[in-house]
Amino acid sequence: MGGILLAALLACASLAEGRMVEVTTRNFDAETSKPNLLLVFYAPWCGHCKRLEPALQQLASADDPGYRIGRCDGTEHRVLTQRFGVRGFPSLFYVRSRAEVIPYDGARGAKDIDHFLRKGYAGEARLGLMKSPFGPLGRLKGLCVAAGLYAVDLHAKLAVTVGDYPAMMAVACMGIVALIVVLILPLLFLA
Repeated sequence: MGGILLAALLACASLAEGRMVEVTTRNFDAETSKPNLLLVFYAPWCGHCKRLEPALQQLASADDPGYRIGRCDGTEHRVLTQRFGVRGFPSLFYVRSRAEVIPYDGARGAKDIDHFLRKGYAGEARLGLMKSPFGPLGRLKGLCVAAGLYAVDLHAKLAVTVGDYPAMMAVACMGIVALIVVLILPLLFLA
């Protein structure tokens, strides 16, 4: 009897993990390209976030909910918190599509969030073009982050073969060239 109960709990936990994904700066674009994602920004030290966790697990383990749950550690992925305009933890955003991002400020129970995700979002205000993480400013922040991650990865690879200081100089030179290409060359074409 105890073995059956343990097996059922493990099955529910694995189902919840399948529908709950950890969103990072590296997988953000891939995860938000799929529709119907409840993105929860949390902090590991936040008591409110810890109290919200059982409701998120319950939502993730529900049968055919029609949505996914994504968690993002806002203390570790600060650029994503800036892109979404997060001011406190936990912050919840329903990303129905890249064109439709809806902040959720309602009650934090599983039933309340489920109702919002199924049909309650209809009357809620969407983030405007300039505040959306997928708008021009959000995308610009995203490009800056991608460039920074690329530079860090490139430095790590080069440091192994040529040493730390030469790798740092190579990445800095590439950054300067990229700035010239992005900022100065368009001005020459406009003149």
